Amino acid sequence: MRRMSSREIAIIGIMLGLSLMLEVLPLEMPTLWGMKIDLVAVPIIMAYFLTGFIGGLLSVLLLFAGLSIVSPASWLGGMMKATATFTVILGLEIARRLTGFSFENPDRGKLIRFAVLAYLIGVALRIPLMVALNYYVALEIWLGVPQEKVVETLEGWTGVPFWVAIGLPNAIQSAIDVFIGLLATIPVLRRVPHLLE
Repeated sequence: MRRMSSREIAIIGIMLGLSLMLEVLPLEMPTLWGMKIDLVAVPIIMAYFLTGFIGGLLSVLLLFAGLSIVSPASWLGGMMKATATFTVILGLEIARRLTGFSFENPDRGKLIRFAVLAYLIGVALRIPLMVALNYYVALEIWLGVPQEKVVETLEGWTGVPFWVAIGLPNAIQSAIDVFIGLLATIPVLRRVPHLLE
């Protein structure tokens, strides 16, 4: 495995700092059951775009550590956000390999195909994983109810099936992560193209 350059380390550090700043700012839409729809993962997605898959993975690990310290949801919220963001990065990486998309030659048609495919793959990975993690781990701890009461409690609060209550906010969050991450990265690279060198 190649060593990371000082440029990549600096990008990851800046994006992690921005991500943690977004965590403590009140720019969020909370769900009834504890998940927040926010912009916290967008800088981590940008770090992936600017440093590659290994840089993205390192950013996700650092996000978990940082959120465990600064988030009101502590390590549990950090684990859920980092795991969900990992599925987004995995979707982006699979879509990049399938479409051959590159920021060095950002053809508009290929960009759209890449973004849509990355979103669909990421959601296909994220929703089942988040449904399982919420059922088996997070909501039992977060809500303080026995596992057999998790589905009943959440459906009672939300009025929709458990998988919809978990899946819909995660689908919305994935759209924010992928599409805002792309929209935020493209202008940066237009102004500072050497970030990819």
